[in-house]
Amino acid sequence: MTVQEIYDLLDAFAPFSLQESYDKSGLLAGDPQSSVTRILLTLDITVPVIQEAADKHCELILSHHPVIWDPLKAVTPVHPVWHLVRHNIAAICSHTCLDIAEGGLNDFAGELISAQIPLTAERAPLEILSGNRTLGRVAALTAPADADTLAKKLCAAFSCKPLRYYAGANAGSIKKIAWCTGSGGDLIPAAIAAGADALITGDCKHSVWAEAQNRGFTLFDCGHFETEVPVVQLFQRILLTSGADAELIVSAEGTKPFFQAI
Repeated sequence: MTVQEIYDLLDAFAPFSLQESYDKSGLLAGDPQSSVTRILLTLDITVPVIQEAADKHCELILSHHPVIWDPLKAVTPVHPVWHLVRHNIAAICSHTCLDIAEGGLNDFAGELISAQIPLTAERAPLEILSGNRTLGRVAALTAPADADTLAKKLCAAFSCKPLRYYAGANAGSIKKIAWCTGSGGDLIPAAIAAGADALITGDCKHSVWAEAQNRGFTLFDCGHFETEVPVVQLFQRILLTSGADAELIVSAEGTKPFFQAI
């Protein structure tokens, strides 16, 4: 296959044209006509991830987070793009378009949550974006649960430990939850408007915790990395069901946290 053909498969599932205006999804490095026999799947494209791709003879890296975000003023060895060019490795990044896609990352996260916390089948959007696009999901529990119980189950769902949470006024009897992968702390008002008793997300800043307390609203921070690293499994699903004729390799470097905690 070619890089372009892989791009087209991803575009058919989660159109790059639907990404947020600030996003940088798409083919960010490489020749679209170059051939692909091995694809490295990762959350981020860092220098160690590119070296891993080179060592494993991958011609393409597929990531969730864009390898180029701000305009580049220089391309030197401290930037991953330098290493992509040096090793002749292409990079396709599917970010906010995959977040909002039907069957995309938020729906996949819902599968992980529902495997631990029984939910009803109905899913409602957490936020309506421009152009009728939707972000995040809301679902009811089949039976009420308290925040402490949900916290333990979310640890299992996203393999996150420690997990930070604030138990709000309804923490003893949570009937409906909202979730958004990555950094979704600003969606507390949307979660409340959707009738949710709690929001599950990651990367919550101090001001977000203060808002949760002010509103008496239950908030779970499962981590930006932890809620989005399952994207590599989603990439596998998309490409395998789309008939991609290339070996798919899950990155070891790109599926572990950047930091250690004690």
